[in-house]
Amino acid sequence: MAMTGSGGRGLSKPEIDEFLQSGAMFAKIGTTDDDGWPMVSPVWYEWDGSSFLVVGKERTSYIRNLRRDARCGVLVENPGLPYKRVSVCGMAEFLPDDFDWQTPARQMVIRYIGEEGLSYAEATFDFPRVSVRIWPKRMTSWDGGGFDRTVHRDTVWHEMELPSAVDSTATGER
Repeated sequence: MAMTGSGGRGLSKPEIDEFLQSGAMFAKIGTTDDDGWPMVSPVWYEWDGSSFLVVGKERTSYIRNLRRDARCGVLVENPGLPYKRVSVCGMAEFLPDDFDWQTPARQMVIRYIGEEGLSYAEATFDFPRVSVRIWPKRMTSWDGGGFDRTVHRDTVWHEMELPSAVDSTATGER
């Protein structure tokens, strides 16, 4: 596929949903550490049409960073042609300890490695987990058709409405 011409455009909402719910692409979550250094962590996720659900381990750097500062960046990209991507500036919401994370974790295992991975995953279910929703505050995308439109004009970020339960002050866990 030739990557020429001016056909690059943002994805529509249905296209974004289809893209984020297809395949086994990692989300890369960008956070900052205590000293302000950027960190990027690849994670499995589920997209429900409004937010990313991530099930992490308590001791990972991105979970510690999000507890301190709920603001983050998320990138999901298709590494093969036709290139596509969704970029998000988001807010993390830590879900209650009694949230059923095992059901979506099983779905993620099937999505990312297949049914054969369930026995391994279930053997780790006694380890402490943290469930986080990343709510997009701003979002942009590219459909991969032709030159990226930013060759000719600035990136267009679309403002998204945060749920009232998500604290927009970016102070971490509530």
